[in-house]
Amino acid sequence: MFETLIRRLSREPSAPPLAHAAFERRQLAVAALLVEAAHIDRHAGPDERGAVARLLREHFGLSEHDARRLVEQAEERYAASLDDWIFARAVRDGFEPTERVEVLRMLWEVVYSDGRLAAFELELLQRLCAALGIDDEAAESARVLAFASANPHDPEQAGET
Repeated sequence: MFETLIRRLSREPSAPPLAHAAFERRQLAVAALLVEAAHIDRHAGPDERGAVARLLREHFGLSEHDARRLVEQAEERYAASLDDWIFARAVRDGFEPTERVEVLRMLWEVVYSDGRLAAFELELLQRLCAALGIDDEAAESARVLAFASANPHDPEQAGET
């Protein structure tokens, strides 16, 4: 018995499993906020749902399958909580300021992905901006970048050739 204990104590320590769990919680918090942004106007169409999955894949380097699974988990958690404060707090506490601005940019991109901005979406993003601790200048910059990404310049639409 003592030999087993000595062997266990003399092994190299392994990384605590909490590090991976914390990263997954951060991913889930971001995904839940994106899901809320997609659903806030009571119509999460294919453009918004596609934007959520794409943004999660790009931001976290996930496979399509993993991104889809994360969206499903986020939808379940969000529906169960009915409160975005827990997710906003997890993002505010778990991300650096520049990362929080990136999350806000992603949120703007989701709400712009269907080509319209509903009043509920605007109110949500303003509330989340404050909850994430993002100043007005950084928030406006994130919004402008998201709008440009969601509405790329099309010379034919603008009458240019």
